[in-house]
Amino acid sequence: MSTSPRYLVIGAGNGGCAQAAELSLRGRDIALFDYPAFESRLAPLRAAGGIQVESRVAHFTNGIGTHFAPLPRVVTDLAGAAAADIIIVVVPGQHHAQVIAALLPYLQPGQLVLLNPGGVGGALVWADALRRAGSEGVLLAQAADLSYAGFRTPEAKVVVADKKKRVALGVFPQRDHLRVLDLLAADFPELALAGNVLQAGLLGPGMLVHPLPMLMNAVRIDREAPFTYDAYDITPSVARAVSALDRERMCIVAALGGTAQPIEAILTDYYGVTGDGFFDTVVKVPAYKGSSAPKDFTHRYIAEEIPTQIVPACGIARVLGVHTPMMEATAVLAGVVADEDYLATGWTPAKLGIDGLNVATLHRFLQEGAD
Repeated sequence: MSTSPRYLVIGAGNGGCAQAAELSLRGRDIALFDYPAFESRLAPLRAAGGIQVESRVAHFTNGIGTHFAPLPRVVTDLAGAAAADIIIVVVPGQHHAQVIAALLPYLQPGQLVLLNPGGVGGALVWADALRRAGSEGVLLAQAADLSYAGFRTPEAKVVVADKKKRVALGVFPQRDHLRVLDLLAADFPELALAGNVLQAGLLGPGMLVHPLPMLMNAVRIDREAPFTYDAYDITPSVARAVSALDRERMCIVAALGGTAQPIEAILTDYYGVTGDGFFDTVVKVPAYKGSSAPKDFTHRYIAEEIPTQIVPACGIARVLGVHTPMMEATAVLAGVVADEDYLATGWTPAKLGIDGLNVATLHRFLQEGAD
């Protein structure tokens, strides 16, 4: 773009505040939205006039240190969305349907909706909703993973403990990728184009390092949580199970035409750490140190990542003819533990708009937006 884009960030949690803060520090025109029910998140930001950022990484804007990011527009009304060039949705995947319904009346042709992150196929969920509503010309993209690791305090402060150095970007349909890259080039150098939007969704480590290790630590979580959860309490035995899950993910990526990296290579791209295999790598990730274990199985590691990552991965695998017993077992076990039939309520092929497609028509759909 010849001029700086105008941004709207939806979601004032950890990730949304970090995203809004970095754009503000870059001098961008930005508004931050959350629902009236989350006024307790927004009121301290309004009172302070912005966000205090504690950056612990050099490649965050303005580098390591404490920075104040002005936020003159902190809103609970989406009417201003029509004026934004780029709308960044930083909301858990299971709540995207609510965001779509609220945002639909204000979307305009030529706007970009960036899901950060978008799970496995979130952009397809959005595309199906837009098609049903007769909304045309909106650009859709999703990052494989949220760029930031950190937390927000109850006050107007966000701590950026780390920022990923490289994150895959998926565009739907893929034919729009040049327009999307032009919009994002100035402010998102970490985003690297994937071969298609489903490949991008499968290139993040969250679906591997979050749900299965949590399930394998169920006894300790039930008895002792919260406790220090360094590297998600991944032991060599847990690492072998995660690696088996990862092999299935790589088979799906390959069937989608992508280059499948093992999870340890993704962690190296993200955080710059190296090790001899997955276990030796994951225990070295600085962003995975010092966190607390989830208190129960309503946590987003299960409630978000099973229905919006593991379940759609299973459905995509079935379309492609890829066998995924570990993924399906993880979804079933999580459903039993959480008392939720995720294979039915998650992002199924029907919700992704790919039900009934075969391998050839799926590839054409991802490229052109029509089967």
